[in-house]
Amino acid sequence: MWKLGLRNSAGAIIQAEKRVRLLSSLVLSSPYLLYTKDVLPGGRSSMNIYDPRKEEMVIPNQGMMTYPSRYIGSSRGWVGFINSNDPRSLYLTNMFNHKVISLPPMEPDCADNIIINMSLSSSPDDSCVVAIKFFGGRMCFCRPGDSAWTKTETSSKLLDCSSVLYSNRDSKFYLTTFRLVSKLHFTAIKFDASTYKPLGHQDFPEVTYYHKFDRLKLPDLLWSEFELLESCFHTEHLVESPTGEVFDIMWFIQLSHGRKAVHWKDHHKQLKKEEVVKKTKRFMVYREDEDCYTYDIGDLCIFLGQTNHSGVYDLATDVIHDLPLTNTPLMWLAPLSQ
Repeated sequence: MWKLGLRNSAGAIIQAEKRVRLLSSLVLSSPYLLYTKDVLPGGRSSMNIYDPRKEEMVIPNQGMMTYPSRYIGSSRGWVGFINSNDPRSLYLTNMFNHKVISLPPMEPDCADNIIINMSLSSSPDDSCVVAIKFFGGRMCFCRPGDSAWTKTETSSKLLDCSSVLYSNRDSKFYLTTFRLVSKLHFTAIKFDASTYKPLGHQDFPEVTYYHKFDRLKLPDLLWSEFELLESCFHTEHLVESPTGEVFDIMWFIQLSHGRKAVHWKDHHKQLKKEEVVKKTKRFMVYREDEDCYTYDIGDLCIFLGQTNHSGVYDLATDVIHDLPLTNTPLMWLAPLSQ
């Protein structure tokens, strides 16, 4: 859960004041972090809101919010939830005014699958399309008010960990792709997303991958720095700015066990999952009109990810500021007018 600057699920972008390091923005409300602090009787969870600029809790006017739920993604200021007592039951919630929109029940063969992220084509209304990307090659689509989800999938292993983003500019859903790391560039492994077009629902947006980032050059690195990145686990994310510019973000996470670094290919070997420590080492951001890593994204902030580790990363200086929230599920609430 990271803010990058001078931002599902998967990411969001806002205009921000230049040269301000910690999340100052030109919108009417702060970007907040949503996290589960306590599990209450009856399977209900306390959904807390945290202000990363002040590094303190924020209590909305309605007071502390509790839901028998776990969240699956955040898009356009709305959060997707699954009912903890009924994994087929999904809904969207605006965390500030508590408006709730029910979604169709999830089919049993989808309910137990791992959800990567969720993306909305617009704020929820009759024309909004909700897309959910699962681990593996499955996606589900619906419009609020539909009686059922439209399911589609592919057997391509390249899409196992990919996430989905809706582009306002192109009126399409884009998927991230699997990427190989070499000493000179990142090379995307192309895939055919045409099977993701839900048959019988031609009014749903097209789903494809973003081909402009097929080949990305590495910044100038020392050999030791490159070897470190090569050993890190990395994920890829797409975000779109308010002006329609698309950014590709590579997120490098170093794994360690005890005091020893662990190569990402070996972290599962005879190591207990809870004993493996994850630490962000670097972000690389690419603009769509360039093929090189950039240190300058203008007066923008990027809010990225849902994880148990939160912080602020300054692109210009490679400086990381960790936020004091760990070992709890976290999710960005995009800056909104409350």
